[in-house]
Amino acid sequence: MQRIGTTARAFAAVAAIALSLAACGHGSTNPAPATTTAGAVPGATTASTSVGTDKVKQLGTVLDAQGLTLYHNTQETNGKIVCTGSCASTWPPVAVTGSLPSAPAGTQGTFGTVTRPDGTEQLTFDGMPLYTYAGDAGPGQATGQGIGGIWFAVGPTGSIETKSGGASGGSSSGNGW
Repeated sequence: MQRIGTTARAFAAVAAIALSLAACGHGSTNPAPATTTAGAVPGATTASTSVGTDKVKQLGTVLDAQGLTLYHNTQETNGKIVCTGSCASTWPPVAVTGSLPSAPAGTQGTFGTVTRPDGTEQLTFDGMPLYTYAGDAGPGQATGQGIGGIWFAVGPTGSIETKSGGASGGSSSGNGW
């Protein structure tokens, strides 16, 4: 009887560890599950028709892909990509394979692409390369807002939100744009 109890406890411990590890893939340190293509940046979100908008407390309405707020690095201008390597692990670029996503209702801008140094096509909005942030776990979060004074959420009019915030969840009374 003692041996069965020990085996059951060991099995329960292994199961708990496995569940913990599985949950890590969807926690606050990793973006939502994303599809990548061969040669694409690991962790990159792939956009096809999945760009929408969401409300973020203190910021208002922002663009999102697969439920994650879209950001722009203000150091990236004129098609020059500076977020590569470990930066692209923290700030996964939104990769595009196939056609561009449809613009969500109320969007006033144009989607396009820029070629990253590794050859991946990255989604742009009014020329701004778009990224998600590994610290955002789901809709309504913008925990990357203002990081380093260069990362800002992108609004549906192509503006970047320079307010501090980074709060998660909920609607705001104004759209902040």
